[in-house]
Parts: sequence; C-alpha cells; structure tokens
Amino acid sequence: MSRFYSWRNFWIFWLGGLAVFLLNILTSGPLMTEIAPTGILDHQSAGTAERVDAIQQSWAAAGQMEYAKWSMITDLIFIGLYMSGGIMGGRLIWQEARSPSLKKLGLFLVLTYFLFGLFDYIETLSQITQLLLEKGSNRLAAIAAFAQPPKIATWIIGTLGMVTALIWRSSERRA
Repeated sequence: MSRFYSWRNFWIFWLGGLAVFLLNILTSGPLMTEIAPTGILDHQSAGTAERVDAIQQSWAAAGQMEYAKWSMITDLIFIGLYMSGGIMGGRLIWQEARSPSLKKLGLFLVLTYFLFGLFDYIETLSQITQLLLEKGSNRLAAIAAFAQPPKIATWIIGTLGMVTALIWRSSERRA
C-alpha cells in the first residue's frame, strides 16, 4: 500500500483530475440553455424538484440528456482522481516535511481533500440520480444545493493549499 503513495502517483492523479476538470469546463457548452445558462452549475444549485425538472426538460429539448449523463460521469472520475491525488500529496508532504508547520499543512490537506470528495460525491450522486430517473426530487435537489458551497470552498482551499505546500516543500528541499 505504501508504494501507492509516491510523488509519481500524486502527479498522475492530481494533474489527471485537473485535466478532467478542465475538459468538463471546456465541453460544458451543450448543457447551457436558456433555462440553465450555466449548464451543470444550474443543476447543482437548483434546490427544488421543479427547477431540476425544468433544467432537465431544457436539456431533453436540446437533445442533450445523454451528454448530461456523460458529463456527470466524467465529473465522478474527476472527483476520484483529484481527491485521491490531494490526499496522497497531503500525506507525502506530512511524511517528508522538516517543518512542523508544513507537516500540519500536509495533514490539513488530507482532511480538506477528503471533505472535498465527500461533498462533491454527495452533490454529483444526487444530481445523477435525478438525471437517470428523469425526474427531480426535492430531497436530492436540496442535498445537492446544500453540498455545493462546502464543495467549492474545499476545492479552492485544497488547490491553493496544495500549491502553497508544494512550493514550501521545494524551498525546504533546496535549503
């Protein structure tokens, strides 16, 4: 198991996750409709079954329901890669750091990336369930809308924290 935690695997998972995320952003256009001008983001924050139904009906009218399913599946792939890479990187930083503060940042990153994955999986699984049923659910829409803000916060904190930790680690190694 400890062989899995390597810098090589960190870069593959973390950068691979970012690449899938970028791909999702660059290919999100077909899901942007008059009802859902920000596409999948509108679905994530819909909050009610009525709003989810309106968004999904706009995608169906545009012939994009299959595209929406594949977009959400690639989002699940992104979550798994990016979360795993972040946890791996945090653990490696914690194990290798000389500075107690950098060690703490490594542990903080492990927790942050775990929470990111948890919130994003909750959100995306709530979304994809409604999409596959082709019917909104007040409960699932509320869960997805609730999970979106902490998911975004942990994504931003984790990304900035990882970049900071990598720069810090690099300067520690040169010293």
